[in-house]
Amino acid sequence: MEPLVSETLIADLRAACPNAVVWDKAELASRDPGFDQRNFGASALVRPADTEGVAAMVKFCAARGLSLVAQGGRTGLTGAAATVAGQVICDLGALNRVEEIDPFARTAIVGAGTPLSVLQEAAAAHALDPGIDLAARGSCTIGGMVSTNAGGIMAFRNGTMRHRVLGLEAVLPDGNVFSDLTRVLKTSAGYDLKHLFIGAEGTLGIVTRVVLRLDPVAGASATALVGVPDAASAQRIVRHFLERTQTRLNAAEILWQRFAAAMNRMLGFAPGQLPLDAPCLLVLELGADSVEAAREALEDGLAAIWEEAGIIDGLVASSVSQAGAIWRLRE
Repeated sequence: MEPLVSETLIADLRAACPNAVVWDKAELASRDPGFDQRNFGASALVRPADTEGVAAMVKFCAARGLSLVAQGGRTGLTGAAATVAGQVICDLGALNRVEEIDPFARTAIVGAGTPLSVLQEAAAAHALDPGIDLAARGSCTIGGMVSTNAGGIMAFRNGTMRHRVLGLEAVLPDGNVFSDLTRVLKTSAGYDLKHLFIGAEGTLGIVTRVVLRLDPVAGASATALVGVPDAASAQRIVRHFLERTQTRLNAAEILWQRFAAAMNRMLGFAPGQLPLDAPCLLVLELGADSVEAAREALEDGLAAIWEEAGIIDGLVASSVSQAGAIWRLRE
């Protein structure tokens, strides 16, 4: 049974973490917990200012047998950030800083509380990109993405967070700090321990800083929404575009008709604005040297696979706003 977190204990917690923001149960009740109401079921929340603050908090909780749950942007839908009474939340929102962008090595060092969109903007200033994108980009944090091994719409090409992380720093369950901020892809210096923390959801340590590899910005692109009979047909189309070497497939996402129809109603799109009358829908984004070339390649590619894949209907976006409407349906 989890020990109850008393007012005295919270006062001691504030004293042990003087640079941290500490909320008790009453303060938590007035805040937005995100998607899952259980995110704020804990008895207290602590927001440390830096790695040393996280370490102090972890040591405090470990010494008193308090259960600790790390939280980032609270955008997850699987309950990984859910808490109950007697637990303490370690909120990493204050670790929000892009420490360094190295345009030559194509790497970034970022705090775990940094939203993905902030990193994307910082990297874009150097014509670079993190190589991973999520619909929750404005709220999801790098630490949370590492801890859940997030994938996103580019995973089929660039891999998940496991493939993007070069090094990381994490606070271990006893409060000691593990630091391996490797900045190179090719290394043979013993055990690659960072992989223990990627996808571990904070159970082996709380990630505080991350080194990520960056890619050149993709450039011009075009978007299409295609209706197909099933997922196998969608996979056939994706494979077809991956094999076309003169262009690059930036993103591919499968949607089910029921979900797409519900989102279409929620977004207020006019009936027939998007081709949704198919059991399975595929969103494609193709990159090329120009928007015109990308659109032409999408149209030609779809025409070439139309019968083989059993395509029911399709739309290649003719404008940025139409492409945005297609992606809003997904996001």
